[in-house]
Amino acid sequence: MLISNAAIDRRSTVFALMLIILIVGIYSYIVLPRESTPDITIPVVLVVTPYEGVTSGDIENLITHPIERKLKGLKDVEEIRSVSAEGSSMITIEFVPDVDIDNALQWVRDKVDQAKGDLPKDLEDDPSILEINLSEFPILMVAISGQTDETVLKKVGEEIEDRIEQISGVLDVVITGGREREILVEFDPDRLYAYRISLSEVVRAIQRENVNIPGGSIDIGQGKYLLRIPGEFTDPAEIDNLVLTERDGRIVYFKDVAKIVDSYEDRTSRARMNGKQSVSLAIKKRTGANIIEVADRVFALLKFAEAELPPGIELSVTMNQSKDIRNMVSELENNIITGLILVVVVLFMFLGFRNSFFVALAIPFSMLLSFAVLQLLGITLNMVVLFSLMLALGMLVDNAIVIVENIYRHMQEGKTAVEAAKTAASEVGWPVISSTVTTLCAFFPMTFWPGIMGEFMKYLPLTLIITLTASLFVALVINPTLCGHFMSLSKKAELKERKPTQIIHFYSQILQFALKRRLLVVLSSFVLLAGIIVAYAILGHGVELFPDIEPNRAFIEIKAPEGTNLAASDELARHVESFVTREQDIRFMISEVGTSSSDQGGGSSVQSNLSRITLDFLEREDRQDDARDVLDRLRTAVGPLAGAEFKVEKQEEGPPTGPPVNIEISGEKIQVLDRLVTAVKQLIKDVPGLVDLKDDFSKAKPEIRIDVDREKASLLKLSTAEISEMVKAAISGTKLGVYREGEDEYDIIARMPESRRTSVADIGNLLIPAIDGSPVPLSTVAEI
Repeated sequence: MLISNAAIDRRSTVFALMLIILIVGIYSYIVLPRESTPDITIPVVLVVTPYEGVTSGDIENLITHPIERKLKGLKDVEEIRSVSAEGSSMITIEFVPDVDIDNALQWVRDKVDQAKGDLPKDLEDDPSILEINLSEFPILMVAISGQTDETVLKKVGEEIEDRIEQISGVLDVVITGGREREILVEFDPDRLYAYRISLSEVVRAIQRENVNIPGGSIDIGQGKYLLRIPGEFTDPAEIDNLVLTERDGRIVYFKDVAKIVDSYEDRTSRARMNGKQSVSLAIKKRTGANIIEVADRVFALLKFAEAELPPGIELSVTMNQSKDIRNMVSELENNIITGLILVVVVLFMFLGFRNSFFVALAIPFSMLLSFAVLQLLGITLNMVVLFSLMLALGMLVDNAIVIVENIYRHMQEGKTAVEAAKTAASEVGWPVISSTVTTLCAFFPMTFWPGIMGEFMKYLPLTLIITLTASLFVALVINPTLCGHFMSLSKKAELKERKPTQIIHFYSQILQFALKRRLLVVLSSFVLLAGIIVAYAILGHGVELFPDIEPNRAFIEIKAPEGTNLAASDELARHVESFVTREQDIRFMISEVGTSSSDQGGGSSVQSNLSRITLDFLEREDRQDDARDVLDRLRTAVGPLAGAEFKVEKQEEGPPTGPPVNIEISGEKIQVLDRLVTAVKQLIKDVPGLVDLKDDFSKAKPEIRIDVDREKASLLKLSTAEISEMVKAAISGTKLGVYREGEDEYDIIARMPESRRTSVADIGNLLIPAIDGSPVPLSTVAEI
């Protein structure tokens, strides 16, 4: 074999190469980023547009349709889907798999920019263009809980958030739960109208006064001074004494028509951990950062932060992706060491210690060479790559055993070590190459696996190809060189050679028996093959990509009827929690009321009728029951509960792919779709093995309509826009500006007191200022 002969003749070069592989391989292993999932590109772009307080129908007409019309001109698009829900629009654009995601993002941004002119003028936030990046999913979830005021939890969470964001390798920390502080200007409609002051005057007064305006600079003597007019509020109480206007020779202050309240924003969700109020921190790492190192730095900080927590507040890590990667890396290292020992022990019986050690060296050198190639290709050590390395571990010594054993045989025949190495490598070199290439060919087609799953799983065949190719290189270059210069025949090895002859004798007898009855053996083989196929068809349990393993986390999705408020949803969630608390194998129960997520990596929905309970199980060795049995019991317990839909599901392995089976029903008429959805669910609900049958069809939310009588309104010099502005400000509030305190900003919101907006009658009694300033009840110019 040319390559083997050249290596044997140039042993100094090979030894230098081994040293390089050793150094570069160890360095690569140390610096290779550890991640939970492969850094794959998902060709999906999301356009999310919030528009609070707007019905799903209006969202579709005002937001979704204008953006969709522009997006239709995009190239390389496979599908565009949209969901118009109360208060938000989400458009999903799925591109072809080989699209450049950066180009796709820019194309979408350009189209959305073109659509902005067609969107409502009062949109507070521009549409957000997002990509789905698995590497930016949270690696740690930290819950701060306690029987205390949620504002205290929020403050503690924000302090810890600021400290974690300073850690090297941390990309972002997202805090959820609690409520933001808000400066509330509760205006008295009666007083506003008594002074003939419109809401627009209130807005302008705040905006005019709450400003910092630079005045340029001025030279005085030999100095140059900056001019600044600091007008921003330094205390919410300043608003009380702010001059609003002048009426009949009297100055009207804000305190004459409004009450300033240092308050908090309206509650849109609730969060609990094990029944206690909580605030959660989702910690994301930077792409390419080592997940284990980042997690260790965060844990070190949390240890110090926990010692400084106020009494009654607990800090818990509810999700830790680094733990699985740490375990897999540890298993890989243990398997490499165990493999070395076992190879030496087994081959010691046949070849002696020194020669078996030459074979065992194939494991570390093949692995180190693989690590160097992985580092060169920019591939991270993630769960797919680590699994592939462990899978390849058992095949690394196959080539080395063939080469070394053949060298040993030639030395027994009287050849020198160098002659034996050259002859043996030439004899079995091509068979070894053919055998390895055959194995590689079995994995190579997997690299063409299409779609997101293909992107995710391609690292399995790629890693195996790299590792087995490395083992072939080691077997043809390093093993013959080492054997050619260091291999020897020992007397102990010659004595031990007698033992394998008994095995060979037994094998020879079986082989002679088979060769004498060739037809019987061949027919028996086909019968056995057919029997296995039939047995699998009868006794098999089907096919699935990822095994049904016992989960560590699970989720309970709760969907109450449309229009259910937060309090009612919270009561329903607490009822479900009562079933969960009966189970002894659950470590953490994290409840989020008013929010839900359709999958483990997809976007979330924020609606008062949705809730989500996350279950974190004890370690497997500490559980009394199988987690799947626990989920079955919970599914049985919550299933009969009336008035809501429930979905109990475990956390799936691999990339987010959604439910195993989806049925899509599309059409123009929403009423027909409603009827068909119900009919299809009724038709398939009794299919064996079907659980958590669920649809995403949302019925219209109950609404109160205000139909303006344009003729009556015009007589009073009122427009529909003016009436709408007043109603929205009175009921939902209108933003007047921001109040800054240190580095924090808080909204200043004008709104009617809650006591004046609790019924339909209150809406009808809302007074609208006419052109002459006299108050007019809303019910006189509109039908409610």
